[in-house]
Amino acid sequence: MAQEYSFTQQERKNLFAPSKVYSSFGRDELNDFVMLHVYDTSGNLIVTKVLALNEVSFENDGDFIDINVGQHLRDLGFQEGEYDVVYKFLRRLAGRERTVFVDGNGNIFGGEVQRKVIGNEIKFLKGGDEEKDTSLREEVFIKEYKYPLVETSPDRTEFILELDNNIKGSEYRNDFVEMGEMIEYTPLSKDNVGSIEFDSKKPHILEFQIDSTDRGFTQNMVGGQIIIPNMYKITGNEDTTNEDVNPENTGNGTLQGQLEGGAATDFLDMTNEELIDILLNDPDPNERELADGALQERANEQR
Repeated sequence: MAQEYSFTQQERKNLFAPSKVYSSFGRDELNDFVMLHVYDTSGNLIVTKVLALNEVSFENDGDFIDINVGQHLRDLGFQEGEYDVVYKFLRRLAGRERTVFVDGNGNIFGGEVQRKVIGNEIKFLKGGDEEKDTSLREEVFIKEYKYPLVETSPDRTEFILELDNNIKGSEYRNDFVEMGEMIEYTPLSKDNVGSIEFDSKKPHILEFQIDSTDRGFTQNMVGGQIIIPNMYKITGNEDTTNEDVNPENTGNGTLQGQLEGGAATDFLDMTNEELIDILLNDPDPNERELADGALQERANEQR
């Protein structure tokens, strides 16, 4: 009986009815790329190749990625056989999958380089003029545009990198520093698209209108913090935090009971701490909305 090749039921489920998750992959045209790994059926890695964005097809405004696996394998020289193929969709933070030439001071050289054999040694020299005396041409050295691995944790989930002191490029060093810093995200703003504002009916919810060309939030931002500095200012001389707010209800009654006619601009004798307490703990959404309005009105008066 001839051997028949097909998808299993689980493979069909995963391939043809996948769950959709948000991804901004493909929007950062400078730093997004695909890493292709080809393994034999025993799990041994055969070859790895970096694919640019133009080597895969984005469909439906980037909602789907069409991958021609067969063509990628043929491009690598595989004409027949069975292989396991893994695609990783990555965004560069620092370093690059390439080599660079540096001079004796570590400065990156982007000009023409000639390979010469001098005294049974292979050397790389600046310039491509073969007629020029090699003794007058400066030697450059080939380096990988990466960061040396110093140490890896036993479970291989953490590692320590260091700078290669033989590379002095500003981009190389700045990327290394920024790789571990907090990400500051600024959305694009065009025709009021890309703005972030509070929901008019639910003031504790932020709404974000994202531009179609914006790279957007990434998956590693999920569970992080959104910090809004100087949201409430008590006086003109100091800023406040919520460190002194009692998480339990203070028993001072509702906002509507203390504000004449329920107006958010009529503060009476309520303190900011009492307003914040209502905003955080009162089960009545109308009370929370009035408290939020009162705090915002007071903050506006201090500007």
